[in-house]
Amino acid sequence: MAIQQQFNSNSTAIQQTPLLNRPIQPISRVSAIQQPIQQQFNTMPPRRRPAGLRPWLKLWFQYSEFRRPQVSPSTYQRDYRKFEARLRAVKKAAPTLNTATEILNWMNSHYSSETTRRTMQQLNACGKWAVDQGLVRENPWAGLQTQIRKPPPGRDAWAAFTAAERDLIITQFEADHPHLLPWVKFQFFTGARPEETAALTWGNVAQDNSWVLFNQARPVDTGIIQRTKNYRETRFPCNPRLAQLIASQRQTADPSVPWVLPGLRGGPFDYKNFQERYWKPVVNQLVAQGLVACYLSQYHTRHTWITLALDHLPPQDVAYLARTSVDVIYKHYVGRNRKIEIPEF
Repeated sequence: MAIQQQFNSNSTAIQQTPLLNRPIQPISRVSAIQQPIQQQFNTMPPRRRPAGLRPWLKLWFQYSEFRRPQVSPSTYQRDYRKFEARLRAVKKAAPTLNTATEILNWMNSHYSSETTRRTMQQLNACGKWAVDQGLVRENPWAGLQTQIRKPPPGRDAWAAFTAAERDLIITQFEADHPHLLPWVKFQFFTGARPEETAALTWGNVAQDNSWVLFNQARPVDTGIIQRTKNYRETRFPCNPRLAQLIASQRQTADPSVPWVLPGLRGGPFDYKNFQERYWKPVVNQLVAQGLVACYLSQYHTRHTWITLALDHLPPQDVAYLARTSVDVIYKHYVGRNRKIEIPEF
């Protein structure tokens, strides 16, 4: 009324405008585009309400845009886009699915249990967000992921090479692929994630080669420079062995190339191509010769460094240097390198 009185005192034309006599309606939290989605869901009972993927694709797009500033660029490009493509594939393959449980059961018979579980998990997160935003009344996906048990990690999930096996792999690369030896050594000597090593530039290395700063990563599938996996960074001190390796790289470095360990043509190192073309054949050869116990991917150079480092450093220091938590160190690594001798009794 105060607003109307102000207009009445200033303008007779406005005073006679019928719009001012209409009651003020509360502003909805939901946009005009979103209102049809809300109306479609709000009249439906939980779990039995239609959960066709067409409206949920729209909600997923809104949710992923909301999440975009909160996740790494590679997570958005790789995981969120892949999830959207999966929803579209399911919608195309089974357009008649109409409820959340129908979609769950159909996916469980056409995809792996882990893919189905992750899909339900993401849809549940989207549903929670949609409820909080006022887009839907209830979340039809709530709890569905708990119906599928998460598979336990494989026995080799955090397995490590022994120090002797590590040295044999290094020796074999020196003989067969010497141009790749710096990469292999660096991985074994630092325990860095491959995407962190691929992103390492000379600007993050001390001039006297006394330390290396790990503060960014470059996933090979997206090529996007971003922060490390868990947003931690480490000023990694170089022991003489690592300092010598970096000094050797510096001597032969092309001034126009920023990478400490570049690819063959000077670009960023393609560690996925390295995995398939070089790492896997070399390690499998050593396994066939009985020199290495079993095949492990190049990521296990990280597990190897952490496991061996725990013989010489406290878990808190290893956690800092490996950019992980102390809980992870205790849960997955402490005790794995113990040599237990059983006496006769």
